Amino acid sequence: MKNLTIGYVSGFMDGFSKAGLDTFEANVPKLKKLGETLGFDIIHYPKPVMSLNDARAIRLDMENRKVDFLLLFHPAYIIGDFVYELMKLDVPVGLWAIEEPRDEGPMPLASFVNLCQNAGIARIMFRDKPRKFKWFLGPMEEAFFMPRFEITVKALRAVKNLRDARVAQIGKLADGHINHTVDYRNIYSKLGVDVVRDYEIEDIIAAGEKVSDSDIKHELDMLDECCRKERIGEDKIKDAVKMFTVVKRLAGDNGFSAVAFSCWPKLMPLKGMSGCLINAMLNDIGIPAGCEGDVPGTVSMLILHLLTQQSTVLMDLPKFDTADNSLLLWHCGTSPFCMANERGVLLERHYFADYSDDPGLKDCGPITDVLFKDSEVTVFRLLGEADSFYYFTGRTFDEGKKTFSGSRGWVRDLKLYREPVKALDLMNTLINRSFAHHYPMVMADVSASLEELAYWLDLARIRKDEYRDFLSPDR
Repeated sequence: MKNLTIGYVSGFMDGFSKAGLDTFEANVPKLKKLGETLGFDIIHYPKPVMSLNDARAIRLDMENRKVDFLLLFHPAYIIGDFVYELMKLDVPVGLWAIEEPRDEGPMPLASFVNLCQNAGIARIMFRDKPRKFKWFLGPMEEAFFMPRFEITVKALRAVKNLRDARVAQIGKLADGHINHTVDYRNIYSKLGVDVVRDYEIEDIIAAGEKVSDSDIKHELDMLDECCRKERIGEDKIKDAVKMFTVVKRLAGDNGFSAVAFSCWPKLMPLKGMSGCLINAMLNDIGIPAGCEGDVPGTVSMLILHLLTQQSTVLMDLPKFDTADNSLLLWHCGTSPFCMANERGVLLERHYFADYSDDPGLKDCGPITDVLFKDSEVTVFRLLGEADSFYYFTGRTFDEGKKTFSGSRGWVRDLKLYREPVKALDLMNTLINRSFAHHYPMVMADVSASLEELAYWLDLARIRKDEYRDFLSPDR
């Protein structure tokens, strides 16, 4: 994952106290140390901007060095014309002020006063494209800098790693899933993500048949150690592992950040198996793998992964419960192993094996049958032409509530956009506003980072739609 590059710049106007310049310098080693943890590199410009030529020279240098974020420190007042010149860089801006060293008498710095002015410059002076910014105040260790800055770095680092990311759609969009149709050009235009359509399911099957048993021995041994097996043939497990190996190699060779793998309508009739274990193993090693060729869902998984560096999974929502205000997250069986509770992972047949009249599907699978461990979760999805979104958060729980076989867990403590929401209102919102029935999930609360990521990417949130027995014209 690429680091964020931050340009750390200050300015100064004669006639103000120079005390803030010492603070500007003292922050440099602290920022470098923080960058090792959060994943950013600092380019420090030690000379404060005091002329238009200074500002232009720094701006051009930041352009050449491909700075992603301008962190403008206000050691004192900075002439607005110079700030305007720096903001021509056209990257997100952080405006960082410090407290005045005293509360009365002549004002030493006018740092926060100047921050307010420069916020106006960002909006007013760029008529067609106002500069996006975030303000910070005070010492690095305190409340108006550190938590705000960490969120910004996570969000902007994810945005950077989306740019030129490659997502492979392997196989066609599953039959009937036309509500996931999107113009891939818009995904690139909005997010910078390339969707690659170079491989078919037949390619993966053919390549998998050439993988030797010795090439997959490690993975098979791992499955023997960490999984139980029931009602599924060893041949299906072996074929799934071979195809996992093929897709993993393709991802490495082609720079795929994520894969939308379609198990039907091709894989099931051709091999009598599902792609669930293939996707589960990819998810487990940190390659987001969406089901049924769902590209927007897979890109949403990638965003969750970039924000957390954790495994993700693509879910359905088959049930909700108004009695305890919860909902069931479930899918056929693509959960990574790390999401399982103490019950562990069961490799099982797909439910098609129980209901299909096709004799070729009587050993369909394997799936990862998993009950989710106790954890915070975030469900997030891009909508439309990658220009809108929703997310909700909650916590998984296991109190003996009935569930369907597959990868699943009941979720309560529901919040939509960080505000408590009833399960009925949440389901009504998702049905009436989103139109996409796959729900990308990560086991973490990343609501703050998603809010900020949406801000930087100009994504519009869908509106909450409270449940009523009647429809209204605004729907």
